[in-house]
Amino acid sequence: MPPHVDSRMKTWLRVLAFPLAAILLGLATKALFPAGLPNRGAERGTEFSYVTWAEAAPQVAAGEWLLVDAREEEHFNAQHIPGALSLPAHSYPELLTFFAEDHGADKTVLVYCGTADCDLSTELAARLRDEAGLSDVRILDGGFLAWRREQ
Repeated sequence: MPPHVDSRMKTWLRVLAFPLAAILLGLATKALFPAGLPNRGAERGTEFSYVTWAEAAPQVAAGEWLLVDAREEEHFNAQHIPGALSLPAHSYPELLTFFAEDHGADKTVLVYCGTADCDLSTELAARLRDEAGLSDVRILDGGFLAWRREQ
């Protein structure tokens, strides 16, 4: 084989290696977990309940559960679950207290962030419990992305 053909082949192999590996990893993950990745709340060491959108939707629709988006405000403004309130995970402690007094003292609070790998929901849930004194705080398993998949 001429040397220039060999170098072109090496270049194409380098270009295609990462996308091909990503596709294969995705296919392997889908084969192992057809329903999606398992709930990792226990692995994270949290004591919060993780609920699916299918479980949460009736309570949210009935106004029994308060839906809270833990992402930064620009992400909330771009897209969010209808009816959700924006309360970024890194909010000032006083804001958490006001939020609890105004909205969540007597309701279950369901917190979500972008994806299952996002820790903002866990962080906000812990802060709402520990700093604002809310007793029933849960996390939407899979976050905004899981909600979108079910629409």
